Amino acid sequence: MGEAGYPIGGGQLGQLIRDFDWAGTSIGPLAQWPQSLKSVTQMLLLSPVPIVLLWGKDGVMIYNDAYSEFAGSRHPALLGSKVREGWSEIADFNDNVMRVGLSGQTLAYRDQELALQRRGKLEPVWMDLDYSPVLDESGRPAGVIAIVVETTQKVLAQRQLRESERRLRAFVEATSDAIYRMNPDWSELLHLDGGTFLAHANQTLPQWMDTYVPAEDRDRVQDAIVEAVATRQPLELEHRVRQADGSIGWVASRAVPLTDEAGELVEWFGAASDITEQRRTNEHLRLVINELNHRVKNTLAMVQAIAMRTFRAAPDLAVAQEQFAARLVALAQANDLLTGERWAGASLREAIDQAVRPHQHDPARCTLQGADVRISPKTALALALAMHELSTNAVKYGAWSNDTGRVAIAWSVANGQLRLEWRERGGPAVAAPARRGFGSRLIERGLAGELGGTVTLYFEPEGLRCTVEAPLAAVTVE
Repeated sequence: MGEAGYPIGGGQLGQLIRDFDWAGTSIGPLAQWPQSLKSVTQMLLLSPVPIVLLWGKDGVMIYNDAYSEFAGSRHPALLGSKVREGWSEIADFNDNVMRVGLSGQTLAYRDQELALQRRGKLEPVWMDLDYSPVLDESGRPAGVIAIVVETTQKVLAQRQLRESERRLRAFVEATSDAIYRMNPDWSELLHLDGGTFLAHANQTLPQWMDTYVPAEDRDRVQDAIVEAVATRQPLELEHRVRQADGSIGWVASRAVPLTDEAGELVEWFGAASDITEQRRTNEHLRLVINELNHRVKNTLAMVQAIAMRTFRAAPDLAVAQEQFAARLVALAQANDLLTGERWAGASLREAIDQAVRPHQHDPARCTLQGADVRISPKTALALALAMHELSTNAVKYGAWSNDTGRVAIAWSVANGQLRLEWRERGGPAVAAPARRGFGSRLIERGLAGELGGTVTLYFEPEGLRCTVEAPLAAVTVE
């Protein structure tokens, strides 16, 4: 049994030490303990840090309350046992500790991994371990004192953090998005990995708005930031941005607020996607839709005008229907030509050839002469309809109504003017009509109006001649 009054205090372990039968150990009865052993035991019992004393060659264990928590289910049987037996699964490790400590040397380990028996199985445990020799009255090492601090939770947390950081780095490297961090009020850019399109920022950047956001979008971005900070809601915004190559692009940015345990806003974490091409595509699509609407309206207006003028004064409905259908075919063919060119304009030669070809019985009886010119869609449609009317007239009444007549179509460009001539020869004699029909009005007035020029029909006895003069800038592709 213990010596009265010793050890002083020491909590649960102090009482256990006083009640323990130390005579059954190599240390001997408590009353016969040397002063060196008593002093170090008293010291460890008063310490809040987990400490165990391994005394003598057997390493008989004496420890404090803090260490008993680490010992777990081994306590209290661990008290007074030999360290090799008490921690049999790491006997080799402790043998080395005793050998080094009793030789007067120290040992220190940080986050040392050991496999300990817990909950019926071996589990990895990490610890900070510091071993120092304890000298007896003769000045020789008589034991080893160990400070034992388990760091398992810290190590696992650090591993999880490193794994999270590794995954984040992998995500950042795998994505083309820009990843950024902002301070609580967005006055400073803390870090920016610019992905594939923004310049990186590895240091705090107070003037980030001037660096990355063009002037025309700064007020809008600042308003969104103010609202997000005030409401602590995620910020989501599309805005222009200055890219790494100096050009202006677009980003879709989303940032979320991060708070500490007290609920205080500590920073914002966000990602920005490059949507420059998407914006360009959407803008192009919008323009295409607007252009399509414009063309459809123009085409419908043209069809309506053709229908009204074809049927208004038609003496014979069947003939009018035939004429109307033929004119629609000519219009459709001109549209086909422009569609093949994506409505970016057309070849003057192809527009004329496509319009007159269906009316020819012998291609040798029609010649086209002139350097090719790229004409606008509007010019191509108007010219195709005019060429159809001239061709139809040539088949019915003109050069192509017999077996010998010919048509020559020639054009030239000079002094900023396009001049085109339709000349018929070898057909029946021509006389000016008493009344101009829709076909003539379509050619003279319609074509002239569309081209912003002049169109004249000459009813010469040897054959019909039509001349077209228009400013080159008005009929060609810009």
